[in-house]
Amino acid sequence: MQRIPGTPHRLAIGFACGASFSMTPFIGLHGVGAIVLSWALGGSWVTALIGTAIGNPWTFPLIWIVIYQTGAILVPGVAVADLSMTAVTSELVALASAAANLALVWDIDLAIDDLARLRLLPTMTVGSIPYTIVVWIASYYAIRSSVSQYQKIRRMRIRTVRQNRLARLRGGDVNP
Repeated sequence: MQRIPGTPHRLAIGFACGASFSMTPFIGLHGVGAIVLSWALGGSWVTALIGTAIGNPWTFPLIWIVIYQTGAILVPGVAVADLSMTAVTSELVALASAAANLALVWDIDLAIDDLARLRLLPTMTVGSIPYTIVVWIASYYAIRSSVSQYQKIRRMRIRTVRQNRLARLRGGDVNP
């Protein structure tokens, strides 16, 4: 990632957007969301996509449990629900049905009915907010520092190579 063209700031914004968007429950939309957020903040869309790798099949179950439990604490009156695969599948079916009713049938009432059945997703969305903020800040500073250091070392190495070539052309001593 450090060889991707751009300033450390721009690359870090992109990565931070991708990593933080992976903390949301919107699986399937992480890439698009990260690119849009990165574009809005002036970051790199390439590093935004790389940042979404934070969320993957090994980390999603843990992320979802943590953000749901946090959402249940933050939203008054929400009882901790069943986070079984059946419950999650039911939520995804309701969400897909709402999207289909809006996009294909143009029936807002049916879409609203489908969205009213959602129990996990709203709570998970609220619960993801603190984690998206923390992950954005932490990954921004870590990546900016790493890329800045790498680019500084690379510039010094390139300068040394150029000086050595110039010295050879002039017939002088070459720096190690």
